[in-house]
Amino acid sequence: MISLLSKPPDQFDVSDLHELIDSQVPEGQQIEFKADPRTDCSLSDRWISGGRPIRERARNKILEEAVAFANAYGGAVVLGIVESESRPPVADRICPIHRCAELAEQLKHAFRDCVDPQIPGLEVIAIPTDGDDGVVVIRVGKSRSAPHRVEPTRHCTIRRSDRCDNMAMREIQDLTLNLSRGLESLERRLKRRSERFPEELERLNRPDQAYGIRATAAPVGDAFHLDRVIGEERLYEQWRSLSIVDGERTTRLQFPRLEGSWRPMLRSARNEYYGGDSNLDIQIYREIHSDGLLEIGIVNCFVVEQGGVRGPRIYPDWPLTVFANLLVWADRVRNQASAPVTEYAVDVEIYVRCENLLVVDYTRDYHVVPNYVVGPDPSSVRYPGDLLGSPRYSLGAPSEVAGLIALFERDFWNSIGGDVGRIEHHFEIEDWDERN
Repeated sequence: MISLLSKPPDQFDVSDLHELIDSQVPEGQQIEFKADPRTDCSLSDRWISGGRPIRERARNKILEEAVAFANAYGGAVVLGIVESESRPPVADRICPIHRCAELAEQLKHAFRDCVDPQIPGLEVIAIPTDGDDGVVVIRVGKSRSAPHRVEPTRHCTIRRSDRCDNMAMREIQDLTLNLSRGLESLERRLKRRSERFPEELERLNRPDQAYGIRATAAPVGDAFHLDRVIGEERLYEQWRSLSIVDGERTTRLQFPRLEGSWRPMLRSARNEYYGGDSNLDIQIYREIHSDGLLEIGIVNCFVVEQGGVRGPRIYPDWPLTVFANLLVWADRVRNQASAPVTEYAVDVEIYVRCENLLVVDYTRDYHVVPNYVVGPDPSSVRYPGDLLGSPRYSLGAPSEVAGLIALFERDFWNSIGGDVGRIEHHFEIEDWDERN
């Protein structure tokens, strides 16, 4: 596979460009070459002079090429590669684009402002080859939000072989219907994980006084396949701590120790840890499936008493840390599967059987969850709820991770009648680079 289509963007370098040239890669279903807009007569531009913005005609042509990939099977537009005059033409040489990083930033804004709906997981990466000059790679996956169109031209484009064509109305309708069916299938699978989750509580000493936290991530669209998951250390993301940074103060969120080895299941693997006074008060597990589905869960029945109220306690540190680790893990798995632009849908649930649930905030004060949330019967809160725009939380580019954690933090507190407050803070994940 072409490295520019499969490697994480932080690993791109000039060798990946030379690979295209040395291998004489032609344009095709998943790759398009464009010379520097300042020299390509079809994309005549003023980019070379005075740092002016890229012209609309050139910008729109680039947007349409990328949209065509998103509406088809995904791919990459490479700006700064000249093709040969042979038939068929192949990648011939690098023609560095002036101030490639600046052009990359302009194109990021153009995709945000001029493509509707926005393309999830879009990556625009500058690869310097000569000082500030170099190549720009625009990479997209097959989009679950398709069909997309370029607003200034009103064109819905699609990739056919080595061509970027306008879609007919019937094609737009068929694509919309097929993607809707795919999202319905994904939602059914996430619902099945929710229905299965109460079985995890039955392993505990007091399942009738327990609660659980489940976070599931599933690839959107055509799920990739992992040939083997048991014993594949490259797929097992290390557990990372999560910290809240408020100005100059950093608070590391607490989480129970995580141990245990991985055991095989049918086309999947599972890691478990049991703890508590009798070793059955708390269970933490992780699962990975061959189709890329990932799940992390905690079930707990350790009962405490506070202010005359008895029940198990939950620290917001736990769902936040679970959520953050699931996002990082999903990013690792898609990179190892050579599908780094695959979008993941993330579903989070807090399932409660106990009559009272004590939530401990970051200052270790107790907050009792309102009765209408818990009540005497089992209940659950799925995040972000039955909102338009499913599936659930959407993990596209790695740079979105911090924002998703902040969104989930707000959703969690709002769902139990609280709020995160107005203090500005952000999250940091131990030893992990967001690869902007």
